[in-house]
Amino acid sequence: MSLKKFNIFIVLISLSIMSLLYIYIAQKLQVSIEAQVKRSVRTTSVELRQQLFNDFNTLEMRFGHYEESSLKKLQKVVNTLTDDVSAETLADLMKTINTNVYDGHYDLFIINSDKVISMSTSKGDIGLDFKAYPYFSKELDQLRSGGIEYKISAPTFDEYALDMAQYYIMSMDDRWVMIGFVLPFGEYVNYKVDELKKTFPSLVDLDLYLLTYDNIQHINTTPLPAKDLKRSMQQKDQYANMIMHDLHLKKSPESSVVEVIAGNFSEHNIELIHDDIRQKSVVYTLVDSSFEETSDDFMLISKAVFDQSVYLAEYSELKNLMYLFITFVYFFMILGFFLIYKAVIEKISTIEKQMYHDEPIELKGFLFSEFSYFLSRYNSFLLRWKDEVKRLNEITLQDELTGCANRRFFNQKMKEQIDLHRRYDQVFSMIMFDIDDFKAINDTYGHTEGDNVLKQMATDVHEQLRVSDVLCRIGGEEFAIILPETDRKSAIFVAEKLRKVIASAHYIENEQVTISLGVDSYDKTYDFNTFYQIVDKLLYRSKEGGKNCVNSSNA
Repeated sequence: MSLKKFNIFIVLISLSIMSLLYIYIAQKLQVSIEAQVKRSVRTTSVELRQQLFNDFNTLEMRFGHYEESSLKKLQKVVNTLTDDVSAETLADLMKTINTNVYDGHYDLFIINSDKVISMSTSKGDIGLDFKAYPYFSKELDQLRSGGIEYKISAPTFDEYALDMAQYYIMSMDDRWVMIGFVLPFGEYVNYKVDELKKTFPSLVDLDLYLLTYDNIQHINTTPLPAKDLKRSMQQKDQYANMIMHDLHLKKSPESSVVEVIAGNFSEHNIELIHDDIRQKSVVYTLVDSSFEETSDDFMLISKAVFDQSVYLAEYSELKNLMYLFITFVYFFMILGFFLIYKAVIEKISTIEKQMYHDEPIELKGFLFSEFSYFLSRYNSFLLRWKDEVKRLNEITLQDELTGCANRRFFNQKMKEQIDLHRRYDQVFSMIMFDIDDFKAINDTYGHTEGDNVLKQMATDVHEQLRVSDVLCRIGGEEFAIILPETDRKSAIFVAEKLRKVIASAHYIENEQVTISLGVDSYDKTYDFNTFYQIVDKLLYRSKEGGKNCVNSSNA
């Protein structure tokens, strides 16, 4: 049957190919839409992060603006306080240090020798035990010992007043004095979802987390009724476990959970978690951080939830129309593709697979006349070609006298082994040897006897080698052996074994025939010529050292 008779199927085939093309376009469109949605989520999260960063940076600048004056106020308080300080004294001092402070206020704290806040202008903090904060307790000890003059804490969020505070501490005899500069967080950072939705319609929820030393605080929008240290520590663990779970982080015995989380955001300032089934995306973003000093380290991390359907809406109509068209042409595609597949594509595919094996092609079942002719011509050509290649290989790669590989094959094999060494660090070695006083053998017994010695010696050497080893004749009486996956020590052992076998053989009556050998393993600093010259020099060192011996680079 001729292929020309198959032209009646061209229209059907064209329709099938068109259907495949549209399916491919639809898939690409779907992938493109999903990728675009994820890019949009990322872009929105970056814009949200920038807004939060700008807001928080303004708040940080306010803290920095008051830093120098805060330290002066703290020093003034330390110089003013006496041992019998009273609540009234603290109240008066608070009025003094809050003079000319317009966008926030100061709170004053007295920490007794047991590291407990004994007196404070912030009533809710009285009784707070700093021993519950190992890091802060250590800092207090350093202040007392004079290790540091004063301490400035990282920004801290007050979950009960919705304020952001930064604390300044000095040691005073057996007590500590601390002032906290407090700013209303909401006035500087817009973190309320309802307000942010006006700018970012896809935003579903937003949570901010502040990491400091060994603590994680949740910046909420509703003040808590009363301070509860135990509850705060439990919440810290809950927040930490949530972040670790969401980001698939693992606890480390050398680091705390907070340090693991901080280390992750130091490397990746944004983490995206997409749930395409629920059409939600959760994005963790590093908003701001400070690593100037260990004691002042903090990270502000946002967790934003975005609704993917907000971005998908504009693509839905186009996608639905595309799927409707694909469904319409799918039936025609299946019928046309099945016919062309069974008649042509399957046959061509089978031919292609068999061609990789360089064997005659066999096909069963229905065949076009053109296929049959092609297969018969191809099989005939292949058999002739294989015979010719075999003959040429024997001519070009084999030594005619000894049957060993020749110099051309030696060069090819060496380059292959060097390539394997460079790619996979696969060790290999080389032995070079030649027959001692071979000229004297030729002169005494004739070239015919010399040729017999070469052939018999090549046979004996072959018997001592592995299948993977390659024996090559590279000169008149000079030979080389390539030993794949063999180190220097093993190669020396093989060389010594060959030396003994040859020395004990009887190639010429009443005449001992010996060989001198050079051995070395390939090193990455070598190239082909360098390696060849090194082993060749080792061979000639054996010659000069008395012959019938082995020399290597380390012996």
